[in-house]
Amino acid sequence: MSGLTRLAQQPDIVVMPPAEAYDFDYFRARVDARLLSRSIAVRVFRMPLLAVPVGGVRRGGWFGADSLAVALAVRDVLAPLNGFPRARIVWRCAPRSSYAVEWGDPPPATWLDDDERLAFYGLTRPTTTATGLEPGRHDRARASSPADFTSSSTAPYGRNPR
Repeated sequence: MSGLTRLAQQPDIVVMPPAEAYDFDYFRARVDARLLSRSIAVRVFRMPLLAVPVGGVRRGGWFGADSLAVALAVRDVLAPLNGFPRARIVWRCAPRSSYAVEWGDPPPATWLDDDERLAFYGLTRPTTTATGLEPGRHDRARASSPADFTSSSTAPYGRNPR
């Protein structure tokens, strides 16, 4: 079959209960429980991550994707669901170039400070535990969790949840 180009396969996207998401504990410590109960876990390539709908003080959200095919598939899953209005695909250059699916209001191009960013995404700062660490955070001497390396963020598309 020389000369023929094989079409890329559609990515395997699976919707799961929110508690199945690797980053569920991160959000449980930071987002309104009513939104958390309306969230869904979106599994892409064996790793479920949380998609939290807009509502209350949460104005927007996003889900990182490493390819346009994944971004299209995630957008197609979220777009018909209540709480994910105006689902759209955007390109981000920082901290690394990648696609993202955004929903709700578009985020500002820059943030005045961390509090503004947290407020836009409806996140609160978690209280610290007896160890002095935020819930869900690990001591550097311990092994890391997959939730520590999600592809989503509240910052301009870095490591933290959306």
